[in-house]
Amino acid sequence: MKHILLINAEGVQAICLARSLRKQGHRVVGFCNHKMTSGYATRWLTEKHLSPDITLHKEEAKAFLFAYLKEHKIDLIIPLADDGAEFLSRNKEKIESTFGLRCAIPSFDIFNVANNKQLLMELCEKYTICHPKTRELKDGELKKIAEYVGFPAMIKPNFSQGAKGIMSVANMQELEEKFPCIHKQFGTCTLQQYVEQPDYYYNVMLYRDKKGNMDNYTIIKIRRYFPLKGGSSCYSETVEHPFLLNQCKVVLEKLNWVGFADFDILEDKNSGELKIIEINPRVPSSFQAAFAAGVDFGKVFLADEFDNPMPKFDYEVDKQVRWMGLDVMWFVFSKNRFKCKPSWFKFFSKNVSYQDGAWNDPLPMLVGMLAGVVKYMNPEFRKSKLKG
Repeated sequence: MKHILLINAEGVQAICLARSLRKQGHRVVGFCNHKMTSGYATRWLTEKHLSPDITLHKEEAKAFLFAYLKEHKIDLIIPLADDGAEFLSRNKEKIESTFGLRCAIPSFDIFNVANNKQLLMELCEKYTICHPKTRELKDGELKKIAEYVGFPAMIKPNFSQGAKGIMSVANMQELEEKFPCIHKQFGTCTLQQYVEQPDYYYNVMLYRDKKGNMDNYTIIKIRRYFPLKGGSSCYSETVEHPFLLNQCKVVLEKLNWVGFADFDILEDKNSGELKIIEINPRVPSSFQAAFAAGVDFGKVFLADEFDNPMPKFDYEVDKQVRWMGLDVMWFVFSKNRFKCKPSWFKFFSKNVSYQDGAWNDPLPMLVGMLAGVVKYMNPEFRKSKLKG
């Protein structure tokens, strides 16, 4: 039996991963930053601990983690959110050597290229991998950069999550007005070609093991997401897409990445071209789609980290996955609520599963819905999610 710690386990992705690990006979500990979350509510965590929010209180979160590791046996730490992944990567060597465990994250020199939007786009450009035109914004060079990227475009902080700091600009005047404010708040930014997408985008989940093999993957077509302006998947389908898979494999190979990676890819509505937008260096909220498609990444993590034979799973397409709590919000705010296909009211099918719970674990869905309602009662939160 292994002792596994999931940090940022408050998200829905903790449910399916903890379920996989528990069914393999392991002890699974979850660090969550709030009780009113789907991850904290799941029955699959062996232990649950309220920990400081690593985004808001980094030093307190670090002290909490180190104190726990001194007193309890842990064999492997898996991060489930961006800031937790960055922290773990920055401190990987110290944590592994001090506490005699393994961290399921690459070293920071590799992690930083994937996590930095500008460095990732430079790598894609160098190796002719599909991506939108992108340049780092610098004072005194705005006009030159804008001429290369073109308008409309997006200002994007190099380090941000949840679409924070991202703003559209239609012309040079807007760029000159908006860039200083975003730069002051978020630091270095890029100007990126605007991609007018259809009402879907793609997500590729891929694992590159220590030997460089990338046999286990999942590709989903995200058909509904919330917030409507661009957000997390609330309805997706597993698909095959050999070109996309190959492009993502090339990225991980050139990075010399080891471990799990999650790609967001947009399709240009006008040209049909595909564009890699970013890598999420941790498991996504749509992680349940992999398990629904027959790919047990929980077993993949353990096989690679503990040098066991790597399993190869048969990948199944046409599996539909919903995040019910988020899909309810989509229904409330979308004008296409009665036009979407398949119907929003198709709740049950042998091919349908849910990111936020199941019949034998219903509490995460109920808690997640309640927490969502409470959040949207806050006018400022509602405005931030629905504007644009």
